[in-house]
Amino acid sequence: MKKKIFDDGNQSMYETENEDELLLKFSDDLVDNRGHVKASVKNKGAVAARLAVHLYKVMASYHFPVRFKSQKSEKELIVKKAELFPFYCAVTSNEDEETTAPQLDYVLIEESGKRTVEAHELIESEVVTSEQLAEIRRFVLKMNVVLKDFFQRRQLGLLGFRVQFGILPSGKIGLCSELTLDSCDIKDAGSRTKFTTSYIISHQDDAAELYETAQNKLLY
Repeated sequence: MKKKIFDDGNQSMYETENEDELLLKFSDDLVDNRGHVKASVKNKGAVAARLAVHLYKVMASYHFPVRFKSQKSEKELIVKKAELFPFYCAVTSNEDEETTAPQLDYVLIEESGKRTVEAHELIESEVVTSEQLAEIRRFVLKMNVVLKDFFQRRQLGLLGFRVQFGILPSGKIGLCSELTLDSCDIKDAGSRTKFTTSYIISHQDDAAELYETAQNKLLY
């Protein structure tokens, strides 16, 4: 396997023989918001890969440019190499989007850590142009509508999600985040069950079952 270039506990990224592609591998580790591994969960990585592939295809069907290319193995994806913007969008969804827009925060990724910033700070620091940020904002708001509808049709509620964008080899801005239970917070509409990292960590003994339940609701 080629050089590892990224690892956040949930997934790791490697160079490949093709300079335009990267290998993404999902782990079975259950990682908290501080990056600490709390447990290893059977089949978590495989579930994450299946959800990521399915939701990438959903997004592509709505004409979102995405970095996904193919699934290499049960836990591995091949993705396009992209120039990532050094921030991600954190969306807190609302139950009634017709009257209230979702909350959208920008989180800047720095060597010293992460911090929430205003849009003008991103533009003034030249990590993104105003035109690029406007396009990203349009993407995110559209994603919120698409994801909310996708989950609602499966008796699930969208609480929020976190996504990062980048410049794809085509030159277009594209979705460069895998939508999994590590990046999407959802809840069961008919119970108190939540499919969020914090909830799963607090129910570690049932973690494998929670991932399987989420997979069955989302994919079958």
